[in-house]
Amino acid sequence: MKCEDVENKWQAYLNGTCSEEGEHLIDEHLNNCERCQHRLEMEMDEQDSQTKKEKSLIEHKDRVNELPIKKQKQLLRRAKWKNRLTTAFTIFFLFIFISLISGLLTGLYYGLGGEDRKANQAMQVVKTGTEMTMPNVYLFDSTINTNAYFTAKIQMSIKKQLGGKIKTIGQLEGNMLLNQLTVKRDWYDGQYEVNLSFIHPYFASKQLEEQIDLERILRETWDTLEILPEGTVAELATSFDEQYDIQEVNDLLSDYDLDIVWYAIDTGTEKYGTRYGSPYLTASNDLFGIHDYAVFDFIEGGLTDSGRDGKREEAFKKGLKLLAENEKMTKRYMPFISKDTSLIERYHYVEEHGVKSYGVVVTGPTKELLKLQENETIIYATMGHVDFYNWYSTPTPGTIYD
Repeated sequence: MKCEDVENKWQAYLNGTCSEEGEHLIDEHLNNCERCQHRLEMEMDEQDSQTKKEKSLIEHKDRVNELPIKKQKQLLRRAKWKNRLTTAFTIFFLFIFISLISGLLTGLYYGLGGEDRKANQAMQVVKTGTEMTMPNVYLFDSTINTNAYFTAKIQMSIKKQLGGKIKTIGQLEGNMLLNQLTVKRDWYDGQYEVNLSFIHPYFASKQLEEQIDLERILRETWDTLEILPEGTVAELATSFDEQYDIQEVNDLLSDYDLDIVWYAIDTGTEKYGTRYGSPYLTASNDLFGIHDYAVFDFIEGGLTDSGRDGKREEAFKKGLKLLAENEKMTKRYMPFISKDTSLIERYHYVEEHGVKSYGVVVTGPTKELLKLQENETIIYATMGHVDFYNWYSTPTPGTIYD
């Protein structure tokens, strides 16, 4: 027999089903072929090993079956707890690993892009949106912290100027999940009273039946300022008889000892009043403007009191364009913005007609603000917060929080 002849009958030979003549021929071949002898030895060793394993398994089962039922339950319970602990540790370490990886990816997601990175972009939308729609309110001390699972937290202090003092009036917290932004404002007094309002000169001139009410509110504002004692400071929203350039506004008020902190700017819709038909434009409806602090977010260098440098106008356009480019996020943060006119339409309107102001927020000593009643360009005014405070700067200011 040759090796290939043995190969054809090899399995039958091992199983003992080979014919007597065939088995005899294979035995003769094995006596003369070392390769086939070695193969036979390997097969025999493997069968022997398998037999031992099967025998050991049978003996183990027999031993388990011989154990008392109570002992078997204990062993089964111990095995289950061992499996549970192994699973728990596996899940725990897998969670730690995934958290570390997601934290790294989150940092890259929000951090890449320099000034245009997503976290910075969201913070700038919140900051610009606040300062352009809330008279005499601005955000400061900005911080951004990224967490795991593509979340980030934005925190800022909400401030305003009253007289010569900067007051912190609340804290803002924004939470991001990818491109989704939710914002919560925590006011120190529990709420923020919206007392400052404006009237667009076009609306005032067309709505003659409202004139008596406007004159009454204006008279009550002057009466309140007159009643307030010396040593108090206040903020005042004033509306003009027409629209002016920022330089012209500063010239109109240059003779008064007060600060202009916010300029109401026409974006094309204000002359029709609010979307609810009200003539009073406030922070809770279609009101846009520019805060002096917002200028530093878009323009390098300082400001001048005259307004002749055009920096406020340029900053307002850049701020409005930023909001327009992120309109979805902006309207999530400021849902009160009219849906009838998009932010990009407002931006194009300002580009075409220029940056025109129809009112400002001023702050200073109440008796100095009272002098504005002599200014014939002011057709409407409302008073906001009042405080007892020196108009002049404190040489050693400071705040202790803890």
